[in-house]
Amino acid sequence: MTRRVAITGMGLVCPLGNSVKESVASAYEGKSGIRRCDKYLWGEFGEKMPIRVGGLVENFDVGKYVPEKFADRYDPCVSFALAAAKEALDDCGIEFDDALRDRTGVIIGTAVTGNWTWHRALHMAFAEKRAHEIPGFMIMQISGNMPAGLIALTHKFRGPNIGVVNACATGGTSIAIGSDYIRFGRAEIVVAGGTDAAIGLSMYGSLTNAKAINPTDDPVRASKPFSKDRAGLIKGEGCGVMILEPMDRAEARGARIYGEILGDSQTNDAYHIISPEPSGESWARAMKLAMEASGVTPEQVDWISAHAASTVAGDLAEVRAIKLAFGRRAHDIPVTSTKSMHGHAFGAAGAIELTLAVGAMNEDKLLPTINLTVPDPECDLDFVPNNGRPGKTRILMKNSFGFGGTNSCLLIKRVD
Repeated sequence: MTRRVAITGMGLVCPLGNSVKESVASAYEGKSGIRRCDKYLWGEFGEKMPIRVGGLVENFDVGKYVPEKFADRYDPCVSFALAAAKEALDDCGIEFDDALRDRTGVIIGTAVTGNWTWHRALHMAFAEKRAHEIPGFMIMQISGNMPAGLIALTHKFRGPNIGVVNACATGGTSIAIGSDYIRFGRAEIVVAGGTDAAIGLSMYGSLTNAKAINPTDDPVRASKPFSKDRAGLIKGEGCGVMILEPMDRAEARGARIYGEILGDSQTNDAYHIISPEPSGESWARAMKLAMEASGVTPEQVDWISAHAASTVAGDLAEVRAIKLAFGRRAHDIPVTSTKSMHGHAFGAAGAIELTLAVGAMNEDKLLPTINLTVPDPECDLDFVPNNGRPGKTRILMKNSFGFGGTNSCLLIKRVD
């Protein structure tokens, strides 16, 4: 017997704000959290870097979430995860006893684990020639399970604990795995999401030479999904976390239920390590399989939170995929890329974007795709351009597509 999966708590740290409420409000107003990030591009090579903007988390008080003696030891992706998890746990209103802690799991993914910790360690080892002085805590902070492990340690959760690495689909995959743990009774509560903090020299240098990032120093229209003049992704950072529990348990305790996870699909293009399959057929397959797993027809999907990262090939492939998956109805479904406002947070992207969309869904709002001022005749769907608008969503689709051809698609139903 399987159980229905309820979302009963949400937490968010991202360039749009350090809470769900603040971030959803900023997104609906079409505000941008993309800013100049010169301070992250230190050194001789940093001065030569053409890309100088990113979606940065600001006004984040690490001392509220991390003990003082660890504040300068924890990688930012860990601190973001602790903050988002605390908000989500406070939000859900669950009272934990020892028995429930034994049945509470944590599944948090990150695509670029401990990026800043790696930078510091490598700089010590090679630039400063002090490898023998690298602190012992650094090896722990670059472990892929550290965000999940430290959330569990902080809250004494002794259930399943998993660190997921699945490129840009990581956040969606983590939440999908978490929903399966609830659905099949392997956990009673799951803290699930994605976190990343990887704005810096190695990331920007590699993405620039892969021609995947927009080489700009102008933050205003840096990220412009679906626009004809889009020129590559803009990096972001942050964390999104959801609390999942069985629907009957949530209803019995009178919990606020943000939505029901109906089903998902996890697939691979098996086409190219970085480029999408151009016809859109691979991504359409992921969407169709998610709808099939959820018992949802194309006519029932009311809003799509797109992956769209502002790359020339990727945005067009997603448009083609939506048309293949939804047929003539594709033009009637609003499609939003919030990456236009907060950038691409890689392993955190799917979790941040899903949290924003579910938050907006519960307020009868559709979030915009900003910077969409130069129409692309090949990208001709309803992208909710530039301004948020009122809109009732019963069923939401969330797409996440990543390097290595990995794909995640989830279906969420609003519960009134």
